[in-house]
Amino acid sequence: MKISVLTPSLNSARYLERAIRSVFDQNFPDVEHIVMDGGSTDGTLDILRRFPQVRWVSEPDRGQSDAMNKAFAMATGDIVVYLNADDFFEPGVFRCVSEFFHRNPAVDLFVGSLYHRYEGSPRVELTVPETTYRCVLLSFKYQFPHNPVCYFYRRRVQQIIGPFPLDEHYAMDYWFLLRAFRRFRVERTGLVFGTFFHSPTCKTSSSHSGRNCRRVALAFCRQHDPFGWCYYHLSWCWYLLFTQPGKWLRRRVGALLPPPSPAAR
Repeated sequence: MKISVLTPSLNSARYLERAIRSVFDQNFPDVEHIVMDGGSTDGTLDILRRFPQVRWVSEPDRGQSDAMNKAFAMATGDIVVYLNADDFFEPGVFRCVSEFFHRNPAVDLFVGSLYHRYEGSPRVELTVPETTYRCVLLSFKYQFPHNPVCYFYRRRVQQIIGPFPLDEHYAMDYWFLLRAFRRFRVERTGLVFGTFFHSPTCKTSSSHSGRNCRRVALAFCRQHDPFGWCYYHLSWCWYLLFTQPGKWLRRRVGALLPPPSPAAR
């Protein structure tokens, strides 16, 4: 069972070799690694040339979603996983994933746990993602697969869902997860699949990731799940009132106050 590892990249020379080696060190016999680079100028191409086993293209694109779509179009594997250039896999993951899909032909998406590591810090956090659609929908309340390094899926899942939207530059993975978790069968293992490495250039940030997830979730519900739209809003209100009342009050009071004058800014 062939695994396709797809990596979008742009000026990622600082981290890319570690990502490539985490694939190479799996010692898995049937894997392809495709790097779709957006035209890097920082030495990324020198790194790629050192790894003949990696298929890569470097050309201008329309953003990360475009790069992911192009990489998928080149892929030939039965199983797909995306690996961001600054993230990396744990050893032995590919064999576990391949054996699982062989034993479970009815399962479409296989989710593992995830380490969060932070540049310049020894701190390591563990995420054990939820695997039901309702929990993934309520991303503000439950842990969902925060990074594509921790889920593998059959090729047909993305073929059915379709390409990532080119105008989505921050939450394209969450856009995909909502559709996949609602439509396909998902299973989970306690094995840690990889590391989400939080670097200064990482687009995911605590100040914006929640806002982007809410935007994507509500747009999805309006189009595909009207009941989910009501469920989301009721859960959001409950969450603010009973788990973060101070934050909710500050928002409400702030909305009633007049904006500060230019001189006060």
